[in-house]
Amino acid sequence: MVLAEQPSTALKEALQLLAQGKSGEAETVVKKAAMAAKAQHGSGSHPLAAAYADIARLHLQMGEFQKAAVEFKHASQGPVPPDEPARRDRLSFMYGFAEALVGLTKFEEAEKVLRQCVTFAKSLHGPTSALATAANIPLADMFLKAGKPADAIQVAQETYDTLWRLGDALITHAIPVRAEALKAAKKSDNPFTDLADLPDEMVNEAVAGVIARAPTGNPVHVRAVLADLLTFADKKYGDGHAVTCDALAAVAHHETRQGANADATVRKTAVRRAVWSYTVRRMPGDLLANLEIGFEPDGLIHLVPHLRREPSANEAAQLDSVLTLAVEDLYARATTKA
Repeated sequence: MVLAEQPSTALKEALQLLAQGKSGEAETVVKKAAMAAKAQHGSGSHPLAAAYADIARLHLQMGEFQKAAVEFKHASQGPVPPDEPARRDRLSFMYGFAEALVGLTKFEEAEKVLRQCVTFAKSLHGPTSALATAANIPLADMFLKAGKPADAIQVAQETYDTLWRLGDALITHAIPVRAEALKAAKKSDNPFTDLADLPDEMVNEAVAGVIARAPTGNPVHVRAVLADLLTFADKKYGDGHAVTCDALAAVAHHETRQGANADATVRKTAVRRAVWSYTVRRMPGDLLANLEIGFEPDGLIHLVPHLRREPSANEAAQLDSVLTLAVEDLYARATTKA
């Protein structure tokens, strides 16, 4: 959820264990931290609420939405803390509760909580602040998941326009949601056109956000979003730039995730272009003439290079190595950005 606080030491450890497939050990870590918080600070304390929220965040990652909803709701109850850091935490707990409700497809309840979050954010940060404006982003995202594209694009566009007018970097959080909302609303506009006017670091953050949400978005809408992203990257940066390479990897990885519903031509084109671009920049220009791409049933990429001339022994070994590295680079980009 947008604007969440940085994870605690216990939650970081738990998430690492979860990534290793050790879900039981992960739960033990955050539960021990909660018991320690209760022993040190007592029931009803903010540190204990934060510890409950960490348990909830872990359960969110595990897909245990019902548990997460109960835990986030518990963390969000009680008097609002008087100090600002604790109030920011409370807002984060409320967003987590809404996210769990969305996971349970309880969209009406989630909308109610998210509107409370917006009101709370206005009180906390000021009604016309960038942070209060950005508080609407999860609401737009919820409307998308609820299948309400008209509501999603209205909220997302208003948020985007306000953050753009304010000139605030939080617009990078609005860009990915707005992009998918535009496609859900069947708008042909390229949602990334304005990014040409942003600094590269903000573009990189926005692109990373677009790619990160791709696995959870509507596959058809995401395909259109990524196509526009690649068009933007080509125009602004050109072939071989990191943003363009990331966009190509995202397209290829998205189609791979679709299985039987994949667009085989889009996947093959993205993979070929990514591998070709990586390879030709590292091999003698007069060697590689063409490159055929195929896919094994298990998804393994099969490459058939066509050469202009007979390579030397060193060139043949180098080509084999570079092609391997090109595929590894493609997979690495897809893995880290997805």
